[in-house]
Amino acid sequence: MNEEAISEYYLERYALGELPDKEKAEIHRLSLSAPEIQAALDNIESSNREILALYPPPTVKSGILTRLEDVRERSFPFKRILAIASAASVVLILFLVFPLMKHKSPITTPGTKTDNILVKGIPPVDLTRTQLLVYRKIQDRVEKLSDGEQAGTGDLLQLAYVTTLDTYGMIFSIDGRGTVTLHLPESRGQSTKLDPGKQSLLPNAFELDDAPQFERFIFLTSDSPIDVDSVLEEARNLAKQPDQAQTKNLDLPGDFRQYSVLIHKGEGS
Repeated sequence: MNEEAISEYYLERYALGELPDKEKAEIHRLSLSAPEIQAALDNIESSNREILALYPPPTVKSGILTRLEDVRERSFPFKRILAIASAASVVLILFLVFPLMKHKSPITTPGTKTDNILVKGIPPVDLTRTQLLVYRKIQDRVEKLSDGEQAGTGDLLQLAYVTTLDTYGMIFSIDGRGTVTLHLPESRGQSTKLDPGKQSLLPNAFELDDAPQFERFIFLTSDSPIDVDSVLEEARNLAKQPDQAQTKNLDLPGDFRQYSVLIHKGEGS
């Protein structure tokens, strides 16, 4: 196993203690000499702690039992899953059962080779200006959501960006519960370097969760590499004020440029 062969899947299993001893020892050895691997492991462990703090296993188990009981009444024997669930696996089940923001496969959007098949009537993307784009898939078509439009719980969204001059950036969202979610880079330890001059789709689409009122997507660009942690901290401070979080820019140095798309939350489409 080498650095290139280690996927996030294996690092997640390593953090949960699920790898065979040989693979576990190899990842441990590599983490001692590769700072990027150790940083990825630190991010995973930090994320796991945050999830467990937000969703304590006893509370999560109770909620899952209630939902699985409903399923059991329709003759599906899922309740036995909980008999073997550890705290970590309960958190994984949480993402399968509860309506949180879930990653999906990328969807086709304007600018791809098949946009003339799935997308009709949407103007081409302007590549001469930096912008954040939010697409929604409805059945077999894709539409671009503009700032101030409405979307609902369960809607499948895909984010994309265009940048003309700035070479670094990040994308995150703030919702009506005050939750801040990082979308680009995929994890805090990854590079913030952008791909200018074209429409760049983020790797995963996702379903909107049931957070109330709004979901605001924010795209930051800069001439220099971005300290993701410090920006997220500032974003969390802004998220504590829901009214201001819908419109106010983050208090960041002058070389940052900020773009956002505010989506009002409805009952679902």
